[in-house]
Amino acid sequence: MKKTLIKIYKLVKEIREIEWLLISIGIILSILLLIISFKNLINLAFEKKPKYGGIYREGIYQKINSINPFLAQNQSELAIVNLIYDSLIRPDGKGGYEYEIAKNIIPIEKGLGYEVELKNLYWSNGAKITSDDVITTFSIIKSYTSGELFNYFKDVKIEKIDNYKIKFILPTKDNLFLQKLSFVKIIPSKEWVKYPPSEWQNNEENIIKVSSGPFIFYKKYKIKNDINVFEFKRNEYYNPKPYLDKIIIYEYPDIKTAYEALKIKEIDGIGGLSFDYLDSVSKRSFKVEKIILPRVIALFFNSKKVKEDIAKKLDLSLNRNELVKEVFGDTAEPSYSIFSPSIKKLWNLKEENLEVLQNTSTNPTNINFSEITITVPDNFYLLKIGNYLQKKFGFKIKSESSFNIINQIIPNKDFESLIFGISYKLIPDLLSFFAKDSILHLTGIDSTEIIKKIQDFNSGDLNNFSKYLEEIEKNIKNKEPIVFIANNFYIYILPKNLKGFDLKYLNEPSERFIKVENWYIYEKTIF
Repeated sequence: MKKTLIKIYKLVKEIREIEWLLISIGIILSILLLIISFKNLINLAFEKKPKYGGIYREGIYQKINSINPFLAQNQSELAIVNLIYDSLIRPDGKGGYEYEIAKNIIPIEKGLGYEVELKNLYWSNGAKITSDDVITTFSIIKSYTSGELFNYFKDVKIEKIDNYKIKFILPTKDNLFLQKLSFVKIIPSKEWVKYPPSEWQNNEENIIKVSSGPFIFYKKYKIKNDINVFEFKRNEYYNPKPYLDKIIIYEYPDIKTAYEALKIKEIDGIGGLSFDYLDSVSKRSFKVEKIILPRVIALFFNSKKVKEDIAKKLDLSLNRNELVKEVFGDTAEPSYSIFSPSIKKLWNLKEENLEVLQNTSTNPTNINFSEITITVPDNFYLLKIGNYLQKKFGFKIKSESSFNIINQIIPNKDFESLIFGISYKLIPDLLSFFAKDSILHLTGIDSTEIIKKIQDFNSGDLNNFSKYLEEIEKNIKNKEPIVFIANNFYIYILPKNLKGFDLKYLNEPSERFIKVENWYIYEKTIF
């Protein structure tokens, strides 16, 4: 009996010890949870909400000759135009579009017209934005411009309904029309009529002082080494009010100088760097944004000078994964068709089995490519692609200036094969690349069936959006002597404390300031 009692006593004692241990652990865990909760509450109470103030400084390395929306040409000029002028609609950064100056856009007459109602917005001088401003803008496009915008709108009629409503009348149904509107920057009619087009360049600073965008032109000056600086201050009439006080653009002579300025923090951001620079970019100070653009780099074979089966053989032999890794690192994706994987995902298109495609390259030893010359623009990435193809397949490489390629070689079709990049926009605008009479139809193949399918897409029922594009893609891949290679992302370096940037898909790098009114400088919490 005594032994039994002793055993029971020891068992109770052990249980109590375990209970105390568990209770102690529970107390410790409770204290830790209280500390974490208290920390979160303090952080929440003292969290720095987006606040007004701060300056963002960006470096560019293209010459700024004009920021007049009708004269701007290169991506840097167009980026500044996007900073200071608004359109009726704009990209939303997610692959679609949203209203900007327009409050509502209603299709009428079975797609042959659109009624546009304007928001209650103001120019930077306090005057209202009205229908007259929109009508004057399109009148200038049709009377004094040439090129893409002129071709888009030359046959479009515009009528005033009232001070805040206009109507566009189209000659034919055009599913790309709203996208085309996004490329037009609306100008203040009363300010622009003061100067005829012949005086625009000499009076540019006066003309652009009144604008509609989140920031307005403030001043231009030079600093050391004759670096031009453009300052833009907040447009106080913009709604919603931008958080940043200023955006300052530094114009450097080349990308290397601009990158060195980033390293010493003379500037806060820069776009368009190649992956070679990224390893030395401070991860503590900067973040890397990879923006997907609707474009593709490809090797085009001139059907008049090269046998048709050459493209098919190279297409099967090319290890795109290896090429992309060597040329772009992790800043591009292999593309097996005109639409890259990210673009297909955006449009919900069927995707091939990439794992199979990436591992089916054939041995090219029995194929002789050495008699074919590839013409390559003097572009860093494209030259590296040319060098890779020369090393792997024995192609001859001929480097030419981009100017000569655009103005002489392509129009005259003076090439056997050509490495070239094409951009086709978020709603694909493909006709110019396959119309036989277009200088951008690089292969010279009679693409009647492809053109018909593109035309059906441009004017058909967009409920069949994905089906149209899948058919177009299939026809291009089967009938055109083109080897698609890659879609390289636009690399945008921004400071880590800059928040509010939320752009994943854009038409062009020049659109990177879209929604800049949401950017703000973030200050860390106390913990």
